[in-house]
Amino acid sequence: MSSDWKFDANIVPIFDEHVRQSVPMYDEIHRLITDISAWFLEDGTNMYDIGTSTGEVLSNISKTYPKKSTTLYGIDNSSEMVEKARERFSQNKNINIDSLDLTKDKYVLENACLITSVLTMQFIPHRFRQNIVNNIYKGLNKGGCFIFVEKVVGSNARFNEMWVEMYHEMKLRNGLTEKHVFEKASAIRGVMRPYTLKENIEMLDNAGFKDIDTFFKWNNFVGFVAIK
Repeated sequence: MSSDWKFDANIVPIFDEHVRQSVPMYDEIHRLITDISAWFLEDGTNMYDIGTSTGEVLSNISKTYPKKSTTLYGIDNSSEMVEKARERFSQNKNINIDSLDLTKDKYVLENACLITSVLTMQFIPHRFRQNIVNNIYKGLNKGGCFIFVEKVVGSNARFNEMWVEMYHEMKLRNGLTEKHVFEKASAIRGVMRPYTLKENIEMLDNAGFKDIDTFFKWNNFVGFVAIK
């Protein structure tokens, strides 16, 4: 089977349901991101969500902190996802959804108090990833925060085998079939390019971040928080 996974018109209608079946503690991850955001949202600044998909992060932050005059931006390179997110926020003038590919399009992140990216960096080719994180660092104000969640590779072959098998078992418990699990694993070959936990931290450090921690870890899924 070829590596043919795309966030297109076939995926968008089922995305929210699919991701909750496929990502461990998905709603808890988003709750933690929303809670952490309280320390960093500032009036008169910008917040960016890279790989916003249907806008889950933006929706949660907008609803939880309605009195904050922070302008929210969602960025995605899938035209179908952008259309879905724009429809979702059509009545909210404080949320802007931009159709962009940060590996190709010039886009300035500026005056940012917070930048988030949930399960997005892992799909960006390695040759572009460091530069994007460098630009994230540059776009943050001093004291600003980058929160991102990634699927990671185990630190060695033994751990990786354990985490992958436990992850597949979780999917089966959540109602996905063995056929679906196998086909998804085949479809994302060469499309998803995860780093190890250590490699992600090194990427953050190389960009200039020095205050780095993890706020979530479930086997091969990790949430990072980095402060400028």
